[in-house]
Amino acid sequence: MFNSKKSVKCIGGGSVVEGTFSLGHNKGFTLAEVLITLAIIGVVAALTIPTLVANYQKKSLEAAFKKSYSLLLQSLVPVQNEFYGSIAGTSGGERDLDFYKSLWESYKVIEDAVAVSGVYGVAQRLGYSDGKNSLLRSYSKKVIPMPGCPQIPHLLLPDGSAVGGMYNCYANWIVFDINGKNGPNAIGHDIFYFGIDSNTRKLRPLGDGVYGYWNYADQKTYCSKDSDNEQNGIGCTNWALLNKCPDDAAKKYWECLP
Repeated sequence: MFNSKKSVKCIGGGSVVEGTFSLGHNKGFTLAEVLITLAIIGVVAALTIPTLVANYQKKSLEAAFKKSYSLLLQSLVPVQNEFYGSIAGTSGGERDLDFYKSLWESYKVIEDAVAVSGVYGVAQRLGYSDGKNSLLRSYSKKVIPMPGCPQIPHLLLPDGSAVGGMYNCYANWIVFDINGKNGPNAIGHDIFYFGIDSNTRKLRPLGDGVYGYWNYADQKTYCSKDSDNEQNGIGCTNWALLNKCPDDAAKKYWECLP
């Protein structure tokens, strides 16, 4: 702070006037004011940063989902016609049908987790299990057992995602995990299921009510934040593609993830 006086000469009306003026006082912030300001900034940051991070994570999931879905559609184009008559197996748990072998040729698979770890080791390699207990979560983030009929992905890809498919429970399934072991490892968040219509041989997102043997179309059971069903989330794929929130018509799918 300072107080400075300057001498000036004013010329007007033929006379010279000498005088002084004061520059006044420059006043800075006190320590108390600085601390209060920082405290306010801290409170605002604490309230807004978690929301910003959550929104960013949801946007990342949406982008990864679109990428995985686009790749699946491209890979299916030559396969659907070539193996129209051999898309179904004769028993449960068949991963090696010619249909699936040809489908995965379009992917740059870096590891078949089944071949490396066996069927029971896949879940651990992908972070769905700690070796003893399931870590897989439903759409509502409840810890659940591994899905029975549609199974889990088993082919690891260079970008960290995973994909899989099999003929099981009298139906064909395809599943992808858009970010592999990186989490949240929750069905309907980063893990999505499809069926192949037994009549048209077309890919069907589970939850659309069209796929024949299993369709998981009961939204309140298979895609809801309020459902406690162990397969909650399997029917969310169609909602994700439509980008509609299953529990709130005013919101989009990715912004309403539990």
